[in-house]
Amino acid sequence: MPSFATQYCKGLRLQFSRCISFYISFVCTLTVRGALALFALITVTSSYALPGDKLVYTLHDSVTKAVKKEIPGAAIAIIIDGQIRLLRGYGVKKIGGKNRVTSGTVFPLASISKTFASAVTSVLVDKGMIDWDTYVVPYLETVEFSDPSQGSIITLRHILSHTTGLVPQAYSDLLEQNVSYAKIRRRISQIDFVCSPGDCYGYQNVVYNLSAEMLELASGHDYDVLVKEHLLIPLKMQHASVGFDAFKASKNRVEPHVKVKSGWAAVKPEPYYYRVPAAAGLNASAQDLAKWMLAHLGHNPSVLRPSSLTIMHKAHIRANQSRYRAKLSNVYYGLGWRTFDYQGITGFVHHGGWVKGIRTEMLFNPLTQTGMVFLTNCETKFAREIVLDFLLLYKKHIYNSEKL
Repeated sequence: MPSFATQYCKGLRLQFSRCISFYISFVCTLTVRGALALFALITVTSSYALPGDKLVYTLHDSVTKAVKKEIPGAAIAIIIDGQIRLLRGYGVKKIGGKNRVTSGTVFPLASISKTFASAVTSVLVDKGMIDWDTYVVPYLETVEFSDPSQGSIITLRHILSHTTGLVPQAYSDLLEQNVSYAKIRRRISQIDFVCSPGDCYGYQNVVYNLSAEMLELASGHDYDVLVKEHLLIPLKMQHASVGFDAFKASKNRVEPHVKVKSGWAAVKPEPYYYRVPAAAGLNASAQDLAKWMLAHLGHNPSVLRPSSLTIMHKAHIRANQSRYRAKLSNVYYGLGWRTFDYQGITGFVHHGGWVKGIRTEMLFNPLTQTGMVFLTNCETKFAREIVLDFLLLYKKHIYNSEKL
């Protein structure tokens, strides 16, 4: 049996008959797509030999049923104890089409992009090119705030933690009205303060993008170049990219879908939120985000230092999480990430994303090296439900097993 197959059989502790099936599939599979399907096959057909198997199989079945009944397509990655245990796609890229979603299919990440902004900031901070507490003014000479005294104490840390004190979601509506970022930026001086910087949480997109401008000024490079050179390339996130044009150029990408009376309808991807790349400018596949999660679990310290991960994942400000309010507790925002507890279990790190026709979710717990990525090409409540399902299964099959 080839060493690759042998290693996976041993790693998954497959029964002998399962290993034989795996070997036959292996030698008959020569394409990249086939290899990915093979990986999915051994992940979901092995016996319940490893901790968390039930979690993997249950979520696989759940997504399979959802694609058959209610959503066009999806991709998922599950990591348990620092190992990728499920990585595959489901359904189709476009409703009515035959092109299947794979683990390499590219989705707009929407607000999961914010996690890349804090990460690339950490890289530049480590290089001594900028500081978390660099003041926005006068660093960005053309930025003005409605209250100069309050604005003078806003830092890069405030931007990345949504604690600028400005009215939440300032001018996100103008992005959706196709107003250019340059025009919106000039209106920042008209945004009122609702509290002093650092004192309250107020989620932002336009204001969040000031972080990209600060990093460009500090490095002398465009934001997309910074993300690629410091994160995507060293982490080998081969399908990931920055920007609307890059998404459109991808040969293996989804089409967004919106709900209509007859079910789902494909719509053209919109460029609006790509205009604030630090907030919502990234594209990636489930394969890429599995690597991104592993980096945040500490597996790539040469890219993301442990000290940087601690800073990003640390709770900075109490936040609201209306979609999960009844289920989660101690919800805070760190730097580019949310943190929360679930039914007495601490340490979860999370971010979701939502743009027209797309939902994305990523959450993990560094303490057990376990997490999930879920991407779907439609606006569906299932994205919320699978997060809660993961947490329930985590408590039952990961947390409780750790206590034994």
